[in-house]
Amino acid sequence: MISKAKNEKGNISLLVMGLMGVTMIMFLVVLSFSKVFAIKEKASTASEQASYAATSVIYEVAMTAVEDYDSSLPGKIDEIIDKTLQEKIDKKKEELMTFNPFLSENEAKIEAIDAILSEELNGAGLKSEILNEMLLEQLNQADQQIRDAVSGVILSNDGILEGTIVTLLNENQVKVETSARYEALKYDELIPEDKRKLKQKAKGPEIGFIKELKGWSDYPIEF
Repeated sequence: MISKAKNEKGNISLLVMGLMGVTMIMFLVVLSFSKVFAIKEKASTASEQASYAATSVIYEVAMTAVEDYDSSLPGKIDEIIDKTLQEKIDKKKEELMTFNPFLSENEAKIEAIDAILSEELNGAGLKSEILNEMLLEQLNQADQQIRDAVSGVILSNDGILEGTIVTLLNENQVKVETSARYEALKYDELIPEDKRKLKQKAKGPEIGFIKELKGWSDYPIEF
């Protein structure tokens, strides 16, 4: 009788130890999956923020082209007979904020730039051709500014810069593909380095005036 009780007690102990082992394994599996999702979310955040940062650069260089145009002979003529491009953009921004008080100043400015540049580029004659060329020149020189903006965002989000691809301006948007590095909780040394990168893609808001820009070709910036 005593021997049977000891056997039953031993079996219960083995069962408890087995259940504890299974529970521990399940816990590690769930924790590993949670970490994968967290790393993917980190890569997703980095790619999304980087696409917005690169889009901001596009608008900055567009405004540089606006300044160049306003300083040119056609721009000076416009100033005499009507308004400069900068003045037109400022007026449009004020109108947008008046009709839509929920717009932030930055959102209104972006919409104003898109509206005025699209209108001017869509016009006929020498003025639209000159503005088109100035915009192309500034955009083609913006690589380093875009690289700096994108790399700053990705590194600040603990992303991996190597292998990042920025596509300008596919479907009138900036698209960014980047990754973050995964480290396993157990047996990390068994994972090949090329399998650690969890990639994510994101795209910034549509840049309206690009639709009217002639001579632009999409191209990638690779890190």
